[in-house]
Amino acid sequence: MPLLIIGSDLTIKELIFAPKTSNYLWLSNAALLGFAGGNYFSLLNLKTSGERINSLLSPAITAFTVILSYFIFKEHLKLLQWIGVIITLLVIFGFLLFNSKGKTTDKPLSRAGWWSSVATITCIALSIICSIKGAAESISLLHAIAIRLVFAFFIIAVVFFIKKEYKKVEKLDITFYAVVIIGVLAQTLGASYLWYYATFNLGISVLQVIIASLPIWVYGTDIYLLRKTKPSVFFLVTALLAGLGIYLVMS
Repeated sequence: MPLLIIGSDLTIKELIFAPKTSNYLWLSNAALLGFAGGNYFSLLNLKTSGERINSLLSPAITAFTVILSYFIFKEHLKLLQWIGVIITLLVIFGFLLFNSKGKTTDKPLSRAGWWSSVATITCIALSIICSIKGAAESISLLHAIAIRLVFAFFIIAVVFFIKKEYKKVEKLDITFYAVVIIGVLAQTLGASYLWYYATFNLGISVLQVIIASLPIWVYGTDIYLLRKTKPSVFFLVTALLAGLGIYLVMS
């Protein structure tokens, strides 16, 4: 919020009352589904399933978002685009099914991994739809981000105090605070602003094709840089086919 005040000519009154009721409704739902639900289930999935499977959710989210756009925005999809959606979802859920039966070299997918995968895809896809609707109605990108963050703060604060899942830390040094501040700024401001900027400037098609390449980057990092996991041809083929599906969707 301070960055929004400094970086714009809006007064505090205008910051609050300039957005329409529809802006607040769409962006509050985006905060609930994205920052609260999406982040929670994504982290749960990362914990239970590992980085590789978690990265495969990105193209699945894109494919599901396209389906939602068809029904909500009444977007016309060509036959080739529907084929791309089907390819992406089939190869990803096929991989998850084989993985849950222990037929891949990756960490076996548990019941919690299954449900968190589906919940992550659903929450984030719905959040994307709400964000686009909320930010497309006569307010700046930074303003839209600020509204999402305010609602997300109160939602997460309520959940935090209800569940009371926190640990007492005996000693906090400057490194801890630096990492927390950098992480928060990168996730809330950096990622959100770049996502909005790329969506409205590069175009949703180009952006989603780039995002669909995430599993390849995670695979390469795990194998060749961090050396955490063994090579998996099955995963690599799945990631490439999922990326191909998204390319067809956005072509």
